[in-house]
Amino acid sequence: MKLSITQTLLLSLLFILSFTIQNVESAKILAVFPFPGPSQYILVQPYLKALAAKGHEVTVINAFPQKQPIANYRDVLVMEVHENYAELIEQGKIKRNKWDAMTFLAGFFLNLTETVIKNPGVQKLLNTEKFDLIILEVLHTDAWYAFGRHFKAPMIGISSFGIDPVIDELMGNMSPLSYSPLITAGLTERMTYLERLKNVILSFMELIHVRVRLIPAQKKLIKTYLPHIKDDIWDLSTNFSIMLLNNHFSLSFPRPYVPSMVEVGGFQIHYKPKPLPQDIMKFLNSSSEDVIYLSMGSNVKSKDFPPEKLKMLTEVFGSLPYKILWKFENPTLPGKPKNVFINSWFPQPDVLAHPRVKLFISHGGLLSTSESVYHGKPMLGLPVFYDQQMNIKKGIQSGFALGLNFHTLPREEFKSSILEMMNNQKYINNAKTISNIYHDQPMKPLDLAIYWTEYVLRHKGAVHLKNPAQSMNFIQKHSIDTVGVLVAAFILCITIVIIAVWKVFKFVLGKKSIKKVKVN
Repeated sequence: MKLSITQTLLLSLLFILSFTIQNVESAKILAVFPFPGPSQYILVQPYLKALAAKGHEVTVINAFPQKQPIANYRDVLVMEVHENYAELIEQGKIKRNKWDAMTFLAGFFLNLTETVIKNPGVQKLLNTEKFDLIILEVLHTDAWYAFGRHFKAPMIGISSFGIDPVIDELMGNMSPLSYSPLITAGLTERMTYLERLKNVILSFMELIHVRVRLIPAQKKLIKTYLPHIKDDIWDLSTNFSIMLLNNHFSLSFPRPYVPSMVEVGGFQIHYKPKPLPQDIMKFLNSSSEDVIYLSMGSNVKSKDFPPEKLKMLTEVFGSLPYKILWKFENPTLPGKPKNVFINSWFPQPDVLAHPRVKLFISHGGLLSTSESVYHGKPMLGLPVFYDQQMNIKKGIQSGFALGLNFHTLPREEFKSSILEMMNNQKYINNAKTISNIYHDQPMKPLDLAIYWTEYVLRHKGAVHLKNPAQSMNFIQKHSIDTVGVLVAAFILCITIVIIAVWKVFKFVLGKKSIKKVKVN
């Protein structure tokens, strides 16, 4: 059907109006990501820079300053968080029971939270500026959640590790413990009975520890540094408009979410790989061998491996018919074979995008796992702590990974695992299958994150998305009070019936005894 000029103009006007509705006025955004480990900042930088590129004024509290100025992007540096961080990482590797491990972690984040709040630059922001939106990592730093109330601004949370019972509580979400493992338990969604029992116990321990140890300590920080905030800390904690989750069901498993929880897993990845540095390209192109890439992330450094482990790794790599790119933080490596290229830093997404790279040897952090899946590369996992074991187990379950014990790492098992993964096509096929599932999304994760961020701005905090369960306590949310009354009533009724039956029974027995006496 041919449209008239009037109809064409009307449709064009409607299109322009629909586009305008989706836009939002420039906002002042405060992002709080001052963690000493670079992982969280690496994750959110593309997202924050994209917001700045759209015209929003983004102020970022962090510990990794930009090398070059960026329009609409301002650093507020808290460099003191780096002090004693390496020592804390080493202490974190010490084996502790679950409660002590949670206490150690809570103590670390308590110190971090206070260090940031009392920083002069942060104090200046609190005393002199206003913001329209607060974006921050949700990771045992509850006192920062008072920033939302202080600036009278909505909050967007980002979880770099996905989801756990604490985030469920913050957002009023329900994750059945029968198939939703605690990320630190090293389990997948397919659990045996004993594993489900373990998961329930550890999940409840986490929730109890948060209430008994973490929240009271964080509450004291608010009282000390933000005494004008009189709200209960739990009300502050459950005041998030949106929670952006660094997860996707292809990386984990399908699970329930309330509408205010959005999966944006892998939103840090560059969608157009950049050319690799010339020295790396020269090494890759010097022969036709396949390539293995080894990186243990930002917290576990290869240069700190024990000498015997370094010797074993170099000997195994030297015996392989492949080229090795190894993230090694020292300029020299004793006994380095000719087929090994070391560097203190690699542009990891660009390395994994290279067609010659056929295997990723990794600690199994969520960022590395998502980048491996994105580029369809198999993983040989050497998990060390936190969620890494769970990520690798999920990769094994999906068929694109193998896992080894990093602490023992037997020579022959390490070598045979590499050869198995390089020579067996099933690993690359499975990696590509999972990668195809990940890529089959209606919009790119970064675009999705931007959309929901501006959605919160457009709708003045999007309070209509707030789940009723966010304002309920644990007992109310899980209907323990109502179910408890029904169970108590049922038990009372059963007890009354049993007593009544017993009295009738005794009465009948008494009658029979009287009759016998009369007869005698």
